Amino acid sequence: MKRFSFILIATMLFLAADAQTEKGDWMVGGYFRLNTSDNNTEISLTPNAGLFVVDNLAVGGNIGLNHTTSGNNKYTSFGIGPFVRYYFTTETQKVRPVLHGALNYLSTRNKIGNNTSSTNTGLNFFVGGGAAAFISNSVSIDALIGYDRTKYKNFDGSGGFAFNIGFQVYVNKGQVE
Repeated sequence: MKRFSFILIATMLFLAADAQTEKGDWMVGGYFRLNTSDNNTEISLTPNAGLFVVDNLAVGGNIGLNHTTSGNNKYTSFGIGPFVRYYFTTETQKVRPVLHGALNYLSTRNKIGNNTSSTNTGLNFFVGGGAAAFISNSVSIDALIGYDRTKYKNFDGSGGFAFNIGFQVYVNKGQVE
């Protein structure tokens, strides 16, 4: 399995060698978030894929996986939903400012202490900006900061500022036809 994953990633990087953010190009990647404070630890992983519908504007979907521990309480969430991202043009194109927005439908399993367990559904949205640092024509390391808000069906949820770090691989439209 490790060998297959390595070959798949190497092939994607090779095929994406001349990709940018032009209409018809694809982006595949994801984000990682780690938040710690006092008694709380949150770990999130959000893979995504998108299509550039016009130059510099991508729309796509993401899948979010999140695990939070707060004292004896544990929360595990699965989310799925759309995103939109705009890349600003710069003189060198090496570091490009981006705006990013996402909306996810969530299903969360809560385990309170050792006895009580429940499942809730809700919505999460993120809106923010940041930078995509292109380490090649086909790969960027991304940093986003923005407002992240979760609202559940049965209770209010939470909101606040979030920092995400991740990467994207860009595949030129001519290389996937």
